[in-house]
Amino acid sequence: MPQALTADEIAAFHENGYHAPLRVMSAAQALHYRGCLERFTARYPDDVNKLDQGASLLCPWVDEFIRLPNLLDAMADLIGPDILCWGVTLRLKQPDAKTFAGWHQDTAYSDIKPIVVIAALALSDASTESGGVRVIPGSHKWDTLPHKENFGTANMLSREQIIDADLDAMDAVELPLRAGEAALFNNAICHASGPNLSDDTRIIFIIEMIPTHAYQHEPRESAMLVRGQDAHHNFDVDPRPESEMSPAALDAWRRKIEIQASVLYRGAGHGTRAFRQGHHYTIQHCPSRSR
Repeated sequence: MPQALTADEIAAFHENGYHAPLRVMSAAQALHYRGCLERFTARYPDDVNKLDQGASLLCPWVDEFIRLPNLLDAMADLIGPDILCWGVTLRLKQPDAKTFAGWHQDTAYSDIKPIVVIAALALSDASTESGGVRVIPGSHKWDTLPHKENFGTANMLSREQIIDADLDAMDAVELPLRAGEAALFNNAICHASGPNLSDDTRIIFIIEMIPTHAYQHEPRESAMLVRGQDAHHNFDVDPRPESEMSPAALDAWRRKIEIQASVLYRGAGHGTRAFRQGHHYTIQHCPSRSR
């Protein structure tokens, strides 16, 4: 029996490749976690880029919100009761009208089967104006399209990749989110997001969930059990962080990132650029925003 989604919503997800919005937490909770991120950026200004991959290994507060019942209940409706979190990525867009994510499919650089469901969880409002997510319904059923790398652009994707094929985006659907809401989508769907034209930072965490029976051929990666039992052991175990940026957490993060980088940057001329650059993030606020 479904726990969070209706039977029609589950069927629509598998047909169209997405479901949105899903209320994961209250606006007050979202503000709390935004505060956690702001304090992290103040304490570790040179390490915020580490949250670009493996954020749940470094911060107990990230590990906390990826286990919220509303999120896991919906995931269970889509992929079953035994769930691994494969990765958590911070995607910040400053209100500079520059940074964007080009049209892409995540399956271009990963081959986990049978399914990866992404939750794009907003800790700020993520409207069309502020660079929210857009998708092409049904495109998760297509073959993986060719992608090319456009280096030197404001594309926030790890390889600055975009789909290198004729793509009719006229049927694209915007998925605006309020703080505390998530958009769920199949990682094979064609998706993108525009620049942030608002006066507030857009804050989204990309949470990648897989069933415990999921697998990939090589290399062997790691994931964190967030619900149920893992009887398959196709992934090594990611440890939960006991404290923020602890030595043990950093060691686990480095191990995970080295393996993921070997997959993500396979054949890339610029190496692990996104993991080595010293990004400095600040979180700006809309002047009228209530705190």
